[in-house]
Amino acid sequence: MVRSPTVGGPGGLRTLGVAVLCGVAVGVSLPAAVGADTAQDLQAQADALRARNEALAAGSQSALADLTSIESRLAQARAELASFRARSAQVRQKRRAAAQELGIARGSLRAAQKALGLRLRTLYEEGDPDVIAVILGAGSLDDALSAVETLDLAARQDEDLLLSARAASRRLVRLTTTLASRQRELDQLAAARAAATASLVDARAARLRTIASLSAARRANAGQIGELGRRARTLASVQAAPRTPVAIPGAPSLPAGPASAGVRSLTVVATAYALPGRTASGRPVGWGVVAVDPSVIPLGSRLAIPGYGMGVAADTGGAITGGRIDVWFPTVAQAHEWGTRTVTVTVYPN
Repeated sequence: MVRSPTVGGPGGLRTLGVAVLCGVAVGVSLPAAVGADTAQDLQAQADALRARNEALAAGSQSALADLTSIESRLAQARAELASFRARSAQVRQKRRAAAQELGIARGSLRAAQKALGLRLRTLYEEGDPDVIAVILGAGSLDDALSAVETLDLAARQDEDLLLSARAASRRLVRLTTTLASRQRELDQLAAARAAATASLVDARAARLRTIASLSAARRANAGQIGELGRRARTLASVQAAPRTPVAIPGAPSLPAGPASAGVRSLTVVATAYALPGRTASGRPVGWGVVAVDPSVIPLGSRLAIPGYGMGVAADTGGAITGGRIDVWFPTVAQAHEWGTRTVTVTVYPN
């Protein structure tokens, strides 16, 4: 086919694509061509998407089950963390109380030791009292006994006070040591639960992202399934009730000739184009001009094309091989409406 240098013929149609022929060349966007796939192909694609959606739904269910388990473990970890922190706070409070008691006990011990030191110093300065002298110097027997008992009582009180203060100090030291160890243990447990809680929070966020991603994929697939269904219905309606293009004033009439023994039917893929130029034989393009593979449909054959009308095999193209033909339309809108479809043509011999 000979065309203007800027346009190219049906052979270029296969290379550039239907969108270029019917839309891009004149600034019109063309959607996926109706009929480029068979109804079975569209159904197979829709079934594959449905199967994919079932797998995505199963993945969502699994992610939801994981999320439920994570939520339960997270609630338990948070409860344990709060418990450990509360117990640590209680132990810390007991440590402060024990430290205060230890300070008081040590103060008492220092006071007792100081009092005892003063008493010993006084005795040293005044000399050791002689019990006999105390008795002889007493005015009566009762006074003598009272004086002796006072000396014994003072000695026992000093001893008891020291022992008590020392015992209290030792007990409180042990208590503070035990409480410090217990607090370290509780703090370590709380830190472990805090780390586990943070890990579970991250896992929960990851599961939520997974669920959202799976849901988005399912919605996208559902949209594609709907589009495939729409295309399949359009294809079925086109194949069931093909429409004849509106006649264009001045378009050449190509009436069908009488049937002969060479008449045959052939199922082909027909693509529309609306480009100016000339055919490979030098004839200008026009209504009814059909580009064919001469090894399948001889040049000069007349074709009865459902939804188009009569045509003549008057052109060729490098990309038109086998059961493919190109049909010419005077306007891009008509070519866009035809798109690409599978039709069964009747071939009349030359």
